[in-house]
Amino acid sequence: MLKILFQGDSLTDCGRDKTKKDFLANYGFGYANLIASKLMCEYPGTVIENRAVAGNRIGDMYARWIEDALNIDCNILSILCGVNDIGFGIRMNQGADAKKFGFIYELMINEMLERKPDIRLVLCEPFLFKIEENTPESGRDIVENWDLWNGQLTERRAIIAELAKKYNAVFVPFAKSFEEAFKLAPPQHWSVDCIHATNAGHALMAKVWLETVKPEQYI
Repeated sequence: MLKILFQGDSLTDCGRDKTKKDFLANYGFGYANLIASKLMCEYPGTVIENRAVAGNRIGDMYARWIEDALNIDCNILSILCGVNDIGFGIRMNQGADAKKFGFIYELMINEMLERKPDIRLVLCEPFLFKIEENTPESGRDIVENWDLWNGQLTERRAIIAELAKKYNAVFVPFAKSFEEAFKLAPPQHWSVDCIHATNAGHALMAKVWLETVKPEQYI
């Protein structure tokens, strides 16, 4: 039986109902919901948990790692994070730098593997969008300081790719996939504000996740 846990920030949270009173909103409106809907349709009995929290940095995620990850019954753990540490760091000097980010990320992985040595880890690549035409107000500083933001993003992408290799995890190339998607449509088609995805963006994320992870092989 598939038992998948999604962890991350607002890109995964996507307004999920944390009270669990509204079953239809358990997974939010984003890629996790699209993945959950498809898998639960094709493989009845599949269990999906979305425990992502909007605004979380890596340290925030680690603070709730016991109750929202280690204590959850799952055989696949999918993590997407990194952008908030960049944004909080640049805008407010409140984000983990690359070294601390990698240290905490690896700590979370090790703690999970100690608790569940057979779990399948899925590490997702963080991404940003450079919307230069009619740039949304919330993304203007990203576009204006693109080299800074993208440079720190490149560091996080490399750290996560290396951790995936080290721990034999599945690496989901979201950033690379969006770069390819820009050949079909400009960044504003895929993102609303240089950080968060549109419906099309979430659909692409779900497609890439399913094609890369191939969860059916773990049934």
